[in-house]
Amino acid sequence: MASTISAKYSIELAPDFAFLSDEYSALVDAADAHVYQQPIWLDAFYRIIAPNRGARPHFLVVRSRGDGILQFVLPLIVRRKFGLRLLETADLGVSDYVVPVGLPAFWQDLENDPSLRRKLTTALPRFDLLRMRPVREEDCRKFKLVTGMDPIPLGFSAHASVLRKPYEDWRKSVLNGSMRKMIDRKRRKLHRDHSASLEELHDPAEIQRALTRLALLRAGRFEKDPIQQEFVLRFYIDVAQKGATTGLASTWLIKAGGDEVGVLFGVTLEGRFYYLLIGCDYDNFGQYSPGLLMYDGIMNKWIEGGGTCFDFTIGDEAFKRKFGTVATKMHMFLSAGSLIGRIARQIVVWRLNKRLELSEEGQ
Repeated sequence: MASTISAKYSIELAPDFAFLSDEYSALVDAADAHVYQQPIWLDAFYRIIAPNRGARPHFLVVRSRGDGILQFVLPLIVRRKFGLRLLETADLGVSDYVVPVGLPAFWQDLENDPSLRRKLTTALPRFDLLRMRPVREEDCRKFKLVTGMDPIPLGFSAHASVLRKPYEDWRKSVLNGSMRKMIDRKRRKLHRDHSASLEELHDPAEIQRALTRLALLRAGRFEKDPIQQEFVLRFYIDVAQKGATTGLASTWLIKAGGDEVGVLFGVTLEGRFYYLLIGCDYDNFGQYSPGLLMYDGIMNKWIEGGGTCFDFTIGDEAFKRKFGTVATKMHMFLSAGSLIGRIARQIVVWRLNKRLELSEEGQ
């Protein structure tokens, strides 16, 4: 039985892959994937992010024998770091959730056939250290099937709010009274003082200008902020402009008179808004809490438009809990392929455990 299942598939480690192809669109539409596995996102990742980080693309691709129908794709990169040959998922600090993309029937076959799992694992490229992250808790099973490894907790979570209509009822059930009153008071004051407006942008030139403004507003506020690198900003602009035409990306601007007070950028999929970046003019408009006004205003429009979730993604910032978020623990899969890799793995695990201990002590 197992050998029959295994014989159904051909497995290839490919140096390139067409994410904008019809066959990948069909695969990802049928798979249980996140927005970070969508064609526009991965196409931009491998065109812009990967080459600027010295990462070479590798794609683990499975097709059914005979008809050649695409069954599974695991996007990977290989790069050198600290002398190690590092094999990773398509993350590099921009993708919050990674997951292999496969048809439901293929996952079922993979679960039933140990020989198919071995073939998939042995098809991976040579590495000193394999690192697959960040992985949501519900996606760990898939990575375990592909790698044969157990997940390692990363020590942080992703946070998301489940939404429901009408907005005002949801808001009353989630935000405490003082929080609602504070947001309402500051919104009224901003409108009274500056005739403010919140709008979603669709014009490519306006999107480029807004995200450039977002990067400027963030400058110096966050340590090692990726968007301060020109190619990362270019990546987000590329995704935002193309995604605006398909509904994948959403760029918001809050203005007060002629001033651009704040910019928020996210990506969307099947009723879920994935919040990614925000930049606000806190020097001139901090008294109005423009960030909170943007979250509240965009959630209002997202709910009334039929949205079902606002995903604040990874990071345990305290403000997220104020919006009634539910936490999902994040994990990593880590494996050594050489002596130097085993040493590196021990160091990584030691550091993770140390961070977890410090986190628990601080609670």
